[in-house]
Amino acid sequence: MIWLIFVFLTGAAVLAVLAPLAAKSASASDASTDKAFFGEQLAEIERERAEGLLDPADAEGARVEAARRLLRASETDGATAQPSNRKTRVVAALATLLLVPALAIPLYLSVGAAGLPDVPLAARLAATPPHADLSAAVAQIEAHLVERPDDGRGFEVVAPFYLRNGRYDDAIHAYVEALRLLGATPTRYAALGEAYVMAAQGEVTPDARRVFDAALALDATHPMSRYYLALAAAQDGDTAKADELWSKLLADAPADAGYRELVRAQIEKLRGEASQSAPSGEAGKSSGEGPASEQGKAVAAMPMADQQAFIRSMVERLAGRLAQNGDDVEGWLKLLRAYSALSEPEKAKAALKDASKALAGKPADLARVEALAAELNIER
Repeated sequence: MIWLIFVFLTGAAVLAVLAPLAAKSASASDASTDKAFFGEQLAEIERERAEGLLDPADAEGARVEAARRLLRASETDGATAQPSNRKTRVVAALATLLLVPALAIPLYLSVGAAGLPDVPLAARLAATPPHADLSAAVAQIEAHLVERPDDGRGFEVVAPFYLRNGRYDDAIHAYVEALRLLGATPTRYAALGEAYVMAAQGEVTPDARRVFDAALALDATHPMSRYYLALAAAQDGDTAKADELWSKLLADAPADAGYRELVRAQIEKLRGEASQSAPSGEAGKSSGEGPASEQGKAVAAMPMADQQAFIRSMVERLAGRLAQNGDDVEGWLKLLRAYSALSEPEKAKAALKDASKALAGKPADLARVEALAAELNIER
């Protein structure tokens, strides 16, 4: 279609150039007309003088002026009397007809982008200049959605922005509209469920469970939905079910899955294995059915809030020990996992910075810490 438009525009440009060449010269014709007019005017003056309508003096003056104009017209006619060169016009027209496309097409192919594919509307709406204000771009998408409320891709594009900026109701609405307009997929259901969870400050609400169940009905292996349903069981106090669901999720996860550490940390919290975050001396005393294992069982029996408080106290003890002696790479790894599981990114960043200083002389240990930080998305 675009090439037809280009052909039309090229043809229009060629015709605009050929039109003057095709037009006949009007100079000779105009001069001949002037001569006939002034000839008739002289005859009219003679008739009026003969009939006494003009004084001889006036008639003589009019005849002189008419004669002067007739002479000028005769000179013009003589100057343009030579016939136009038709052969020259034909050559010029053909040259224009061939040269304009011959120059325009290679020029476009050289500096243009004929093979560039079209960009979908959603991609154009989501794309912003490097230094553009993201809020302004979102405002443009919102304005577009007011005019086109049936654009499901627009809703799907803007929903994550709402979620990241705490506009949970707007995010839920956008995900609902995307589901309605674009159709149900496990990913869309899970995204809506996560929005419900974030709006409820981390609680897996009945609405969230409903959409996570819908996602698993379409794909029984969907990781995010399985994770949140296990979290729902843990929040209900059903630790056995939560342990089972998270353990299966961890077993099914690919080796490079980014959520493995998060699931492992949740399992550790659920089982009360706080000894993994305790000082190495205390941890070394526990094995098999020793005292630490009994302590883990006691922690597992605590309410979720008490478990969180106990685990945080153990994490702080580990952080204090590493502040005194930072050579323990395993301790740093445990601390980073713990802060990540407890959703304390600032403390995780600080721990990564401290670990980098403490292990600066041990490149291999430092590489392990940095690899785990990258896996847990902990920035410096």
